[in-house]
Amino acid sequence: MKALIVAIAIIATSASTSFAQTNKSTSNGKVSASENVANLNVQNLGGLRFKLSFENPTKQKAQIFLVDNDNIVYYNEYASGDAQYAKAFNLNNLVDGEYTFVIQTPTEKVSQSFVIKTQINRGATLAKNR
Repeated sequence: MKALIVAIAIIATSASTSFAQTNKSTSNGKVSASENVANLNVQNLGGLRFKLSFENPTKQKAQIFLVDNDNIVYYNEYASGDAQYAKAFNLNNLVDGEYTFVIQTPTEKVSQSFVIKTQINRGATLAKNR
């Protein structure tokens, strides 16, 4: 199974990828959230690198997860005491599918979903005369 995942990851990195947000967002690209966790944003940095950021003005202890549709956890971290959080993630090892960043505090849970989709572009060129 690991060999299959590694092979798919290699194929995925050699192909171009696209990114789509599936939650409603405002005109500035930030997802509206409650007053405790605000401005949750997932930004595509290109090449399956994403930046997760949010504001935590009440400085509550927050747990950050990256999960897939089957609720398999790929990343888990605690962030506490910070009014702002930002971290870049390299998701090259993930296969195509829908994933969700989840931020959970003692009083709320907010999330942002995104899709990893491999697109292979084929083309043809004329061979040089021999």
